[in-house]
Amino acid sequence: MTAGVALFTICNPIGTIPVFLSVTQGKTAAEQRRIALMTGVGVFAVLIVSLLLGSLILGFFGIGVPALKIAGFLFVATIAWAMMTRTGAILPTTNAGSPAIVPLAMPVVAGPGAIALVIAFAKENPALIDYVGGAVIVIISAVATAVIFYFAPYLAKLLGPAGMQIFQKLFGLILLAICVQQILEAMPKIWPGLAG
Repeated sequence: MTAGVALFTICNPIGTIPVFLSVTQGKTAAEQRRIALMTGVGVFAVLIVSLLLGSLILGFFGIGVPALKIAGFLFVATIAWAMMTRTGAILPTTNAGSPAIVPLAMPVVAGPGAIALVIAFAKENPALIDYVGGAVIVIISAVATAVIFYFAPYLAKLLGPAGMQIFQKLFGLILLAICVQQILEAMPKIWPGLAG
């Protein structure tokens, strides 16, 4: 239960609604709903692979969890900065296909924090029943993400353009602050001298 709450909090699909709306701006309502559902599928795929194979993949490439977190949050920070400083779509998606997998599923929702949490869960709970429980938690988080994003356009209509601008910039600032905090926490693990 605690792991599920932690994963949902880190994935933060509610706080990333402005990102979803920005990268799907110009899409039809049907396309937005399809992207929302595909994002849920993408979140499930990323997190279930992280649960089952995350440690092996990072070990194969010689990548530590702190390095993964710093790289991922740096990328998310660029999105957060764009949310605060730009009007209209945050990312150019017109010619890049669907944004469901990148950047929405990864790294916006199933980002480095969520991946690191799932990998740590797998390391600390190696029993088969624990993996089953972890998979259930991943499924719940993915479904919740799809549902929240599915209804995000209705929130945009409710708030209107001005309200969405405020919502976007506010959560852009919060998202950027989260990125900075996570990077600062990861840096001393790579450079222990910074801990003092």
